[in-house]
Order: sequence, then C-alpha cells, then structure tokens
Amino acid sequence: MATGEIVDTHRAHSPIEAEVGATFGQWLGDRSVYWSNPRHAWIVTGYPECARILEESDNFWRDIPQREGAHEFWGRHLLILEGRDHRRMHAVHMQLTGEAFAEGIREKAREIARGVSSRLVRQGRAELAADYADTVPFLIGCDFLGLNAADAALTETLLPQMKIRAKWKEALHSGDGIPLNTKIAQDGQAALKTMAAVLLPIIRDRREDPREDLISAIWRKGPTIFPDWNEHDVLSTIWSSLDNETKPLLRGLSYTLCRDPELQGRLRRDPSLVEGFVEEGLRFLTPFRTIRRTARKDVDIGGQTMRGGDAIYVITPLANRDEERWACPHAFDAERSQQSTHLAFGYGPGYCVGRYVGRVEAAEAIRAMLAETSMLSLDAGATKPEWAGEMYHSVSPIHAILQR
Repeated sequence: MATGEIVDTHRAHSPIEAEVGATFGQWLGDRSVYWSNPRHAWIVTGYPECARILEESDNFWRDIPQREGAHEFWGRHLLILEGRDHRRMHAVHMQLTGEAFAEGIREKAREIARGVSSRLVRQGRAELAADYADTVPFLIGCDFLGLNAADAALTETLLPQMKIRAKWKEALHSGDGIPLNTKIAQDGQAALKTMAAVLLPIIRDRREDPREDLISAIWRKGPTIFPDWNEHDVLSTIWSSLDNETKPLLRGLSYTLCRDPELQGRLRRDPSLVEGFVEEGLRFLTPFRTIRRTARKDVDIGGQTMRGGDAIYVITPLANRDEERWACPHAFDAERSQQSTHLAFGYGPGYCVGRYVGRVEAAEAIRAMLAETSMLSLDAGATKPEWAGEMYHSVSPIHAILQR
C-alpha cells in the first residue's frame, strides 16, 4: 500500500470519508515500514507486513506485560499471557464465546438494544456515544455474564467506574504508557476496587451456585488453564465483556448514520444489509487503531531491518486500505463484498476472542435504532463531534435528534 498522501478518485460513498481519512496524517510515511524518531518505534502500515507481524508470535509479541501498571490493570488476563498459557486461555475464550455463543445471545441483545433505543427516542434527543454506543454493549455483557442489568444500583455503580477505567486503559496502552502514581492511574485503580467490591460477591456466588451464565462457565473452564484458578482470574476475564471494542465501533457507526440520511433509508428498507454495514465499519473505521508489538529478534520486513527489542506500531486501519485487496479502499461502501480478511480484530495468535460477540452486539444495536426511528441527525446547536484516541479511535460527543 502506498503510504504517502491518500489520493482516491472514486465517487464519494459516504460523507465521513474525508474526515476519517484526515485522521491518518500522523501515521503516513514514505513507505509501508518506516522508523519514527518522535515515537522511537517502527510504524507499519502495509497489509502484508501488518499481517506478518501479528501472525509471527515467535518474532513479534505484545509489549503490554512490560508496561508499568499492566498487571495491576489486567491481572492474569489474555493480554498479559504468552506461550502455552496464552494459547490455552485463547482456546478457552473461543470455546466459551465463539460463533455459537454469539448467535445464542442475539435475541436478548436485540431486546436490550430496542429497550434503550425506544427510551432515547421518546426523549427526542440523545448523546449517542455515552447514552447508546457505550451503554448497549455494557448492558448486553451484563446479561450474558449473569449480572442483573435491571438492577439500577448495580449499573449506576459500574457504568461510571467503567469510564474511569477506560481512561486508564487508553493511557496505559498509548505511547510509552503511564506511571502508576499519576492521577489517571490512581483513579483507575480506585475504580477497579469499587467495581470489585460489587462484582466479587456475585463471582463467589456463581462458584458455589452455578447458573447458565458466562461467569459460571468461566469458573468451570478456568482450572484447565491454571490449577489455582481463583475469583480474581474470573474478574480479570469478564472485564472485556463489559468494556470492549464494540463501543468505539458503535460510536463510529452511529455517527456515520447521522451524517448519511440516504444510507439510513437503505438500511431501514433492507435490514439484511446491516451486517455488511457493520463489517465495512470494522474495515473502514477500525476502532482498534494501533496494535503494539516488540521485535523479539532481528527481523527483515518491508525492506527494513528491525532489531530485537525495537518497538512497533501496527496501524491496522491503513492496512485495511490495501488497494490490492479492496477496490476503492478509501471509500466507505456499506454494501461492499468483503473478499479479504480485514485486520480490525487483529490476526494470528492474538486474534480477538470477542469478534463474534462484537459483531452481533453492533448489528443488533444498529437494527434497533433504525427500527425505532424514521431519521437520525446531528444536533447542529450542540457540541461538534471529534475523532480522538491513539489505541481506541472513536468519535464523540454525538448529540443527535431522534425522530420517530
């Protein structure tokens, strides 16, 4: 993929194309693999090189475990593990939350999304980032974990604390990370303690009195990974069900709809197009924008030589604009036939274990909002939305007018 100035002569498919394209400026170089002095790291934007780095775990692996605060944030989590422990944990995740599980939660996800969208539409206005995109996946996750999403005290405690945790998460994974003694990290640790006080009693209850929910299933499977599997391992495992990549994706999809009335109309007339809209959103928006890796040894890639210990930024949304894999790759085409594997969920041994659940959550949330409205539009008198975030890139606030 050419990584100079992005030029595309296609007919505009979506009003968001130019503004999303403009957010890539900081990552563009004169070739697909280049050294950045300001970041003291390699920047990788080409599809073949990105895919190779994500696939070859013997040559490249995450730098997260070495970051200050990573173990305090994640615990014994999939993102911290490597080697056999990582493979076992990944396999258990896929057994528990694979494609069949995702299809099994679809009906309940639809019901939850319809309930939230109906309430917002009655209000006539909403901030779709916080009120919808962040809330719906959280409530769906609560439901399949076995938490009582109808318990106002529970959700009113967890949701604000999850937002505090999310700020620490972004800071921890961006740039060189963030020390534990900073305010963001200290606030994040306090949020984890507050949420643990709510969640650990529920987790203990599921150990003694298992039910048909994911927390109980995690208790059953956990000892196959670690014989000393404990309640804190369960807690570390369930975070991603409550705070995940569906949120920034759904923000971007909601904003796209607000900007494009014609697309709204097409999706309302034919809801079967929604899955394709979500998949193109994953490719085009790729909310998980930067994946960090470290070279484990000297490696030649993309005409460059990386030395063992070198830091790497894998820029997946630019890889997802490879002209050899997608026609008019800089266009957002909701009806595109995805004939290549995009890298929105990563690739290789670290392939996102939540990819099936995330697709279902996003599709049902979009279907619900379209079904409850006749038109979504941005509130011109409200704060203008902005794109931001190094690791999770999304848009907010999205103040919208919702018409029945």
